[in-house]
Amino acid sequence: MRAGELFEIADGNRRAVVTEQGATLFRAQWEGKELLDTVEEDGYASHGCYGQHLMPWPGRVPKGLYEYEGERYQLPITDHVKDAAIHGWTRWATWHVTEHGQDNITLGCRVLAQPGYPFPFEYELSYRWLKDGLEVSTVAKNIGATSAPFGYGSHPYFTLGSPLIDDGILQVPASRYFQSGDNLVPAGPAVPVDGTEFDFREGRAIGAAVLDVTLTGLARDSQGRAALSFRSPDGSARISLHYYEPLDYVQLFTGDTLPARRRQGLAIEPNSCPPNAFNNGMGLIHVPAGGATRLRWALSAG
Repeated sequence: MRAGELFEIADGNRRAVVTEQGATLFRAQWEGKELLDTVEEDGYASHGCYGQHLMPWPGRVPKGLYEYEGERYQLPITDHVKDAAIHGWTRWATWHVTEHGQDNITLGCRVLAQPGYPFPFEYELSYRWLKDGLEVSTVAKNIGATSAPFGYGSHPYFTLGSPLIDDGILQVPASRYFQSGDNLVPAGPAVPVDGTEFDFREGRAIGAAVLDVTLTGLARDSQGRAALSFRSPDGSARISLHYYEPLDYVQLFTGDTLPARRRQGLAIEPNSCPPNAFNNGMGLIHVPAGGATRLRWALSAG
């Protein structure tokens, strides 16, 4: 198995499968319906980052260059098309199980100093079936001697059971989006979605829209949750997502540039920062030496 061992957790007719490589969310089933689109059958995330967690940064860092606290760093280039460092490296790491119950699992890994990122971290990822859905929780602990820059993202692709995502009704309570340049990083501050193809606040069909965009300005309820949804036109299938702070950004990707399964799954990605946060500083988390940050989101269906 290219992604290592596969671990299952279940609660009645709800089931999830997590991989040893990257602690990736490979499957999520609700009453027998698969909620996630994937390109491989063995759990390997492949080119499209299917179900992966993106740490210690999501998105691209152009040319892999950034400065932090007066020091200049060069990350390895991992996207040679865009000449950038992309999506961190915990997604390819081997994670070990620290707890595994029938309806929950926790995995951990330690990533020591890396070229261009000399900040060692311990990571913990937990999946737990709760009454109202699957909770995904991440803890990143800085085990180094200095403050470290950090960002988180997750990259699930959702399916409503249709061949393509075009008819799906998407609702995202985001009031702003980032205009991006050729390298798909923000070209400036976020601007209003009003009157643009990126306004999904009221919920509407994806249609023929080609999306690879970061949204922010998320409206939250009294519990601090941002509620997103993706549903079929007749309401027979519905996926609901809840993001908790500091997950203040969402990346939407319709998969038009994928080598396979284009537009067969919609990536709705919870992020703590937009792309290139190591340089633009937006949403960047500064984790002090010995400190930790926790990130949490959840999914459900019905």
